[in-house]
Amino acid sequence: MNILMTGGTGFVGTHLVKELVARGDTVYILTRQERTDSEKIHYLTWLNGKQPDLTGISIDVCINLAGAAIADKRWTESRKKLILESREMTTEALVSIIHDLQPKPKLLINASAIGFYPTSQTTFFLDTEEHEAADNFLAETVISWEKAARASGIRTVFTRFGLILGTDGGSLPLLTKQFAYLAGGPLGDGNQWYSWIHIDDVVRALLFIMETDALEGAVNITAPHPVQQKKFAELLGQAMRRPAKIATPAAMIRLVLGERALLLLEGQRVYPQKLLNQNFEFTFPKIEDALANLIEE
Repeated sequence: MNILMTGGTGFVGTHLVKELVARGDTVYILTRQERTDSEKIHYLTWLNGKQPDLTGISIDVCINLAGAAIADKRWTESRKKLILESREMTTEALVSIIHDLQPKPKLLINASAIGFYPTSQTTFFLDTEEHEAADNFLAETVISWEKAARASGIRTVFTRFGLILGTDGGSLPLLTKQFAYLAGGPLGDGNQWYSWIHIDDVVRALLFIMETDALEGAVNITAPHPVQQKKFAELLGQAMRRPAKIATPAAMIRLVLGERALLLLEGQRVYPQKLLNQNFEFTFPKIEDALANLIEE
């Protein structure tokens, strides 16, 4: 297949492109920077008034993973504007390309996030049910992001990613650094839910969506066994052979991170019902297995 992708050089994109190429697909990556092509990977510069040249190329699937990072900088008003607009503008530009393509791609996979759901310690959030959106910046961003993608006019899947665990990106390197300095443990009261997923299962889920026509709309991309943060910290400490007993007060986290502290102090108990209904099998369904795979002794 021919795949048109944004965000192909990011954390998830890099892992996904590797698997697409390995199975024989050709990937066209939309990028702002000039890059060198390979046999199966072609880079097309776009945005800033420039449209990619797709003449004579029949695109089967579009994948939109682009957007400014959410967790790495304080949420000033200018940063929040960049986070939101980078997703809206990129998605709108990709949708415009889709409208011009002939024949039309059969699928748009648009990145999204479980930040859509309200934080709760008791509710299970299923992608087979209607849920009210949270009342915060993350949910506002997800709503705008998904709305822009709905205009594609083709089958569209909103991949609501949870906490993605990998050694070369995502949240795990920051969390392991905390334990390396013997400062790991509960964040706040530790009762907030972590709906996580191994990067390998993220890639496998994306490939599965490409082959499963029944999947449409919001799809939770999380492992089927979320854990509370204090349990996550305990198991991570065990995997690293480090103590997990130093609690960080919520007030301190809010002082340091500001509004962004909700990423650590609040959570959602999310369940990947749609994937399981289609018999998707996780390689790492439980956090113990994922950490054993990712943490080097």
